[in-house]
Amino acid sequence: MNLSEPKIIYVAEATPGTGKTEQFIRELDTDPYKRYLYAVPTKVLSKDVVKRIQAIGINHVCVINSDTHKHVTDTVECALLEDDPKVLIITHKTLLDLDPCYLQDWVVVIDEVPSVANNLTRDIGDHAYTNFLEKFIEIDDDSTKASIKRGMTKEARAIYSDVIDDKGMSTITTCLGALLRGKADVFIKEYLSKKENKWKWQIRVIDYFDLSGIYEHASETHILGANVTGTLAYQHALTKGYAITVSKFTPEYRGYKFASYIYPLIGGSKVSKTMLLTLPDGNVAEEWNDRVFGHDLLRDAIEFVQGEPILVQVHEWCKYPFDDHPNVIRIPFDARGLNGYSDVHHTLSLIHGNPNPIDDQNNSEMLEKMLIPSSVGKQAIKDERYRELIFQGATRSSIRTFNNDRPTIHFVPTEESGLHLAFDLKGCHHILKDFTRPAPCSNSRSKLEDNIFKAKELSAEGLSLRKIASIMDVSKSIVSRWLKATN
Repeated sequence: MNLSEPKIIYVAEATPGTGKTEQFIRELDTDPYKRYLYAVPTKVLSKDVVKRIQAIGINHVCVINSDTHKHVTDTVECALLEDDPKVLIITHKTLLDLDPCYLQDWVVVIDEVPSVANNLTRDIGDHAYTNFLEKFIEIDDDSTKASIKRGMTKEARAIYSDVIDDKGMSTITTCLGALLRGKADVFIKEYLSKKENKWKWQIRVIDYFDLSGIYEHASETHILGANVTGTLAYQHALTKGYAITVSKFTPEYRGYKFASYIYPLIGGSKVSKTMLLTLPDGNVAEEWNDRVFGHDLLRDAIEFVQGEPILVQVHEWCKYPFDDHPNVIRIPFDARGLNGYSDVHHTLSLIHGNPNPIDDQNNSEMLEKMLIPSSVGKQAIKDERYRELIFQGATRSSIRTFNNDRPTIHFVPTEESGLHLAFDLKGCHHILKDFTRPAPCSNSRSKLEDNIFKAKELSAEGLSLRKIASIMDVSKSIVSRWLKATN
């Protein structure tokens, strides 16, 4: 293979349930000498794909993930050098951690677009820092920028492989992974948490996964998904100059059998945590209770379905008494590949995709590194973390079977998200406003407004930019933005 040749990315974009994976499986017998690396979002989906491949008589299939092996990345890289298997199935997370040079002579098929944004701002305690990070890293005293100590890369990678799939270790794995890849900006500082009255470590990672190595080294790269062109990965590929064309795994278009009924819960285009926690008197509750605005929205939707099963996506801080409703099935935000609900005709998503000020600043810095215009990149990030999640939640229902016996009903956060869902489902879908309520008026300032107000108060007292940033535990650039904001 000539790595200097311009590479093409093949895209199969089609709505869920139309047969993208089925098209891939049918191709496996067409060329007995081709080998395929198939990357899926979750380990659960791996099992489903294996069964479907074996059902057509292909048994040279291997699954490598944390359920099957201890050092996942090393095991996959070794398997890629062997003659067998014909199909190797891994997760997105493992794909993003591979050294792409191992992918020569392999056809890479990525089922659903992985999230390439890898920013993080988290706190960890002394125990986590001492046991999993301190041994491997050094921190510049002035900038607080961290790096892997000389001679510790191999051991750090081994620890990273051990904990990569442990959800409780996500902060550690993101930090170590970013340092090991060597292109991220990682900042670590110790500070006294006034709320908890103890010392903690703040980890701030500005990073992204660059898929270019995969595109350059694989013999072919195919990306399958319901929404590929609207993702950050797609925008980055355009920025890097890759040619993009239709994949042979693209199924024929199939329209859903019935038009869905879409019920927006809030008028307009905005939804936020503050809005959902607003009380009738305009004050904002610190925690969820049965008087907040969001409670009424959920109650309306759940009562409407009259005890029939309904798939529900909400934030963890939403403490609606779902246990009182055995028909409610809670599903995760990332519902891609989640099957088994072909008899459920109702879905409800009450989520928002708004970043906090620090995350927004992290995204700005990341997009600058990626050479993607801020407005374009931030729209792609919002679509991935809001619009796409609502769409995937809706298509877990009976709509995806194409032989359902009745229309599906989908409750969505806002009128704007209702229009987006109707467009994404394609065909004719009805938006009904029977349950649409106007957004409440809040007496409370938003968290951003509170921060701006506090920063200006401190500035009026004569404190420097650096001092304000230290007190409010944010960067100087964020404080500068707050001070320039108009009232």
